[in-house]
Amino acid sequence: MSAATSPTERNRAVVEAMFAAANKGDIEGVLSHLSDDIAVIEPLFLPFGKAYHGKDEFLALAQVLPDYLDISSITVHYTIADGDRVAACVGITDIATGEPTRFIEQFTVKGGKIVENRLFYHDAGTLVDKPKVVQRTRSSPSTAQWS
Repeated sequence: MSAATSPTERNRAVVEAMFAAANKGDIEGVLSHLSDDIAVIEPLFLPFGKAYHGKDEFLALAQVLPDYLDISSITVHYTIADGDRVAACVGITDIATGEPTRFIEQFTVKGGKIVENRLFYHDAGTLVDKPKVVQRTRSSPSTAQWS
């Protein structure tokens, strides 16, 4: 099997096609690359940070993001793919400063559709207005659950 038709390269192509549709403002094109039960995990320290599940919640997130980021122009600096995992180094302009934010988006692709998108921010810019604090009680689960 040639590199162009390997599962890794097909999965990379899915992610790259999703970004191409996003940059054209083609929301139907974006949705066509997502599984119906897509999970998008934004870091909790962001104002919109939480896990979003399904296309309806994905669309709700897409309605909030323009308050913070200029999503009309997404720069994909590069992608790295290995099997069903594709990582994209991405830049989007922070609305408040005009400066780019930089982050990695880690995608899991199954059956030609993106099933998970997990974001890791390097430069969150002004997205971090106030730190979110999770209140824990003594009855909270121990860190052993993370092992």
